[in-house]
Amino acid sequence: MNHRPFEDWLLNQDPLTPAQKLELREHLQTCSSCSALAEVDLALKSVRQVGPVEGFADRFQVRLAAQRKMLKRRNTIGFFILTLCAVAILTWVAWPVLRGVLASPSAFLASWLSYLVSLWTSIQAMSHVSGLFLRIVPNFIPPVVWMVVLVSAGGWFLLWVLSLMKITKVPQGV
Repeated sequence: MNHRPFEDWLLNQDPLTPAQKLELREHLQTCSSCSALAEVDLALKSVRQVGPVEGFADRFQVRLAAQRKMLKRRNTIGFFILTLCAVAILTWVAWPVLRGVLASPSAFLASWLSYLVSLWTSIQAMSHVSGLFLRIVPNFIPPVVWMVVLVSAGGWFLLWVLSLMKITKVPQGV
């Protein structure tokens, strides 16, 4: 039996047409589920509604403000403790470096400057070697080998793109 229109009519507050009222009355005589729903709805409509106690909203606002204040204080204390712990851990991890800096700042600065200079000269040397390599190597390798290398690299790239498209494909539909 289809209860859907009758349940909708009982639960909605919309006025019914005379034909719908007649059909609903006939259905309520034969269906115990819908008649129980109608009785509960009638009982709920007949109950007297009670408003909140005087001053409820004021007490609620005061309690809410107190909770917000307590939450803000707790978050501030938690952030302070978290920051303090992070500084303590970083100090513990970096203590060997900090000890060297505190013992002799000039020696630490000199070692860092020498490290940066050596890094810069290494980068320059690698760039000169790679430039020389790129000028000399193409003359030793025949053009056919270059074509094979480029075609195989292109094939690998195409295979990589297709596999990524297959893996990341989002299913379409409902």
